[in-house]
Amino acid sequence: MKVDRMAWAACLIALLATVIMASSAQGFSTIENDLEYRLDYPIEIKTGSCVTLSFWMKASKTLADVTVSLSIFYHRDSRVDTLYSGVVLSEGLLTAGSTRSKSISICIPREAPAEPYLRAKVQFYYNGSERLSHEWYMSVVRNLTYEDLESEISKLRGKVSNLENELREKCQELNHLREDYKTLLASYSSLQESYQKLKEEYLRLKDDYQDLQEEYSSLQNSYNSLSDKHQSALLDLERARTLYESLMKQFDKLEEQYRLLLKDYESTLSELRTYKAMYEDLKSRHDDLRSRHDVLIAEASQLRQRLADLEEDYSYLNRVYEATLGESSLTKNILLAQTAAVAAGVGIYAALSRKIPKKPRSLETAEEGNSEKKVQKVLSGRRITIPSDAAAKLGLREGDLVEIDYGNGSIIIKPVEKKEPEFKPDETLEEGARRKAET
Repeated sequence: MKVDRMAWAACLIALLATVIMASSAQGFSTIENDLEYRLDYPIEIKTGSCVTLSFWMKASKTLADVTVSLSIFYHRDSRVDTLYSGVVLSEGLLTAGSTRSKSISICIPREAPAEPYLRAKVQFYYNGSERLSHEWYMSVVRNLTYEDLESEISKLRGKVSNLENELREKCQELNHLREDYKTLLASYSSLQESYQKLKEEYLRLKDDYQDLQEEYSSLQNSYNSLSDKHQSALLDLERARTLYESLMKQFDKLEEQYRLLLKDYESTLSELRTYKAMYEDLKSRHDDLRSRHDVLIAEASQLRQRLADLEEDYSYLNRVYEATLGESSLTKNILLAQTAAVAAGVGIYAALSRKIPKKPRSLETAEEGNSEKKVQKVLSGRRITIPSDAAAKLGLREGDLVEIDYGNGSIIIKPVEKKEPEFKPDETLEEGARRKAET
């Protein structure tokens, strides 16, 4: 009983101390290295009332770009309302020892929430950055002031005396309950032993259940794996059967194509033998025609050379004729007769030269040139190139045959004389003419 009374007395003393401390507080002040400031406000504010706060500041050093912001928040029912948020002071320059002050008015809403209070935050910015910030609980918001609480305390004292009487009665009931507690405690010990045995049995059965559950899970996984493999094997079997049928069809088609190709091969082989025999015959004829063609090319080169010589003689006679145009008509007639005789003689010479072979020159005999010498380089394989003007005068073309002779330290190259192709005794006139035209 004495302990209970002491506890109640301690609670009342703590409550009174809280109220007395709250009523005695008057504001918040701080002194820093650069400045000193103070904020005066009432500790207790009644719901639905308006109060005035005083701000005072003193600069200990010269400060530049000074800005002081103040925010006051009202906490109620897990909600925060902003009652005031603004700039209290804004100065470009404060010299050492300068002071500034300002009054701020705020009003508390009329609602009466549970345990409301005010929270304040002040921030100082100077010299280009935030240098000081402080946040604190500013005051308590109450529906009843301190005087109202004092009257309530007197009423509570009367209630405390009544509660003491009730406490005595409760202590007697507590003694009876303690005896009942001892009896229940003995029953509890017996039940605790039974509970421990049942608990051990339960744990053993739980372990067995876990083992069986794991074994069942393993069997279930094995069954699922085998089922998947079975389904996969069925699908593979069906695909293999389909592929086998498709391959059999393709095999039948390929076998039929093979038989057809074999027939084509045998017929082609017989045709190839026939064409090969024809090719051998045509090749022999081609070689014969090639030899004749080379002889005719040589003869054509000789004819070109003779024609060039005749053209030179004709041009010479033509110049002589032009020179004698101014002479008498008799002279012209004589020259014309001489020209005709020369042309007839040249024709007779050309006809005879075909039948009369030229006498071969000896290796020691040197050929005379036309003094138009040219230097040519011997190429790889001891090859030389015949100048184009010399080839044109000699009537040489690509594929013509030339005769090479040497003697007295010189090499002589001259075109091969081409003979007129003769008709074979076993061919007709038409075949001979066609062969001559081809060559």
